Amino acid sequence: MDFSIKKPTHILALLFLLLGSFSLTIFFPILYYFIGPYESFNYLETISEYARVLFEIFALTLQLIIVVLAFIIVPLMWYVLVNKLSLKEIRSRIQLRFKDLDMAIPWAVFAVIVGFAIIFVVGIIMTYFKYNLQEASNIPDMELIFSLPSILVLITVQPVCEEIFYRGFLLDKISSLTSEKIAIVSTGILFGIAHLTYANIYPAILTAILGMIFAYAVTKTKNLTTGIIAHITYNVISIALYIFARSLLFESLIL
Repeated sequence: MDFSIKKPTHILALLFLLLGSFSLTIFFPILYYFIGPYESFNYLETISEYARVLFEIFALTLQLIIVVLAFIIVPLMWYVLVNKLSLKEIRSRIQLRFKDLDMAIPWAVFAVIVGFAIIFVVGIIMTYFKYNLQEASNIPDMELIFSLPSILVLITVQPVCEEIFYRGFLLDKISSLTSEKIAIVSTGILFGIAHLTYANIYPAILTAILGMIFAYAVTKTKNLTTGIIAHITYNVISIALYIFARSLLFESLIL
């Protein structure tokens, strides 16, 4: 069923999509980019450890609730209220299935390798132009609020929600309106814009490229699980490399 402005349920679904999802993934990140809000969290270093832990638990819980609502509940509402689909039909539309992993896993690995290769090349270019790569990572921004266990929860849970929204819902909708190629590019750009919340353009650009790579892998396998596996794998490897590099730096300082 197509969207109709004359139907109240369709208007409700549109409002939730605009206010609940796009405001958090487009307007809010752009606003964050210009005002640089993370500096305001430096005060956490001055409060007690107990208060900091409580704040972290609250922030983690709030962020997980927001991503579930924006990236899962809102698309679900659209499929139910506008398209009149059952849960089984919704899974089929976003291509979320857990079989054919013999194709999904290799393509996910391929996507991760290509992603890191691009980041490596871009890193070399940026180093050549005297850009400080330490300022390019968004992990230090996350560390202002979250401890390592909380970051691990975020980088394994949030990707599932993001993949359902970007490489599932949006890829499906944009592909049906335009073409698969346009859908891959546009969902990648939107994915990059959402990561402007770290007030740093570099992670947003690379995230957009990675989003396109993940979307391409999903379209090739016709399986959203490919994107989920690739996304989580990339995040886990990234945080592991960050910790390893920081450990090497620390060791070099104490020699």
